[in-house]
Amino acid sequence: MEQTVTIKGTKSGIILVLDPGPSFDCILKSIAEKFGEAATFLGKNNMGLLIRGRKLSDSEMQEVLKVIEKTTDLTITCIIDEESDYERVFSDKLPGDEPLETPVTDAGDISLSDIQDNAIVYKGNLRSGQDISSDKSIIILGDVKPGANVTSYGSIFILGELRGNAFAGAMGDKRSVIMALELDPIQIRIAETIAISPDAEKGTKIKIKRKKLLKDTENGPEVAYIENGHIVKTSYGSTFLRQFYKI
Repeated sequence: MEQTVTIKGTKSGIILVLDPGPSFDCILKSIAEKFGEAATFLGKNNMGLLIRGRKLSDSEMQEVLKVIEKTTDLTITCIIDEESDYERVFSDKLPGDEPLETPVTDAGDISLSDIQDNAIVYKGNLRSGQDISSDKSIIILGDVKPGANVTSYGSIFILGELRGNAFAGAMGDKRSVIMALELDPIQIRIAETIAISPDAEKGTKIKIKRKKLLKDTENGPEVAYIENGHIVKTSYGSTFLRQFYKI
């Protein structure tokens, strides 16, 4: 029983290694035992969960989540099956991509590897039922349709429309932002703050902050961020960058 389940903690979440041999009931009991023993150490945190060693069905993954929630104070923000297509996307170092033009800073030139170390890039539209999760910031070259979900420990940048759900700062980073060329989500969350589309009937709405931004086009990109405990949406441009990032 002791070797059927192994828990490994990393800076980006928890790796749960499962023995492929025993029955799922046996695995589930061992998961409850292991997480119960580690509950104090794990504390009350939002974390991602990576499953290794055993392929789980959707219903089995839900059972695992229930056990973890029952035996610990953790909130599991995303589950990644190591065999899934998206996990391979996250590990991909984008071979064949042309070098990006990057500015020179006081720290010297920014290389492509620096960008890849801090963000993952997904090319294509996300449709209903498709999810992307990462411990890095996420850049999506496409649209996020209703019913699709994006979860990041950092910020989320969508070079297209956001009409699904987006969760930035999943480990509690309130400085994370969600940017899209058109930001009209079903629901967005930044750290512990949640808001829904202004057109929705129930729930806390996204506050719209309208300003005349010099050099920013009226129909340009939009960004959501936390201001005074609320999620606010405004234009993404030079004024926002100066005020929010001090650049």
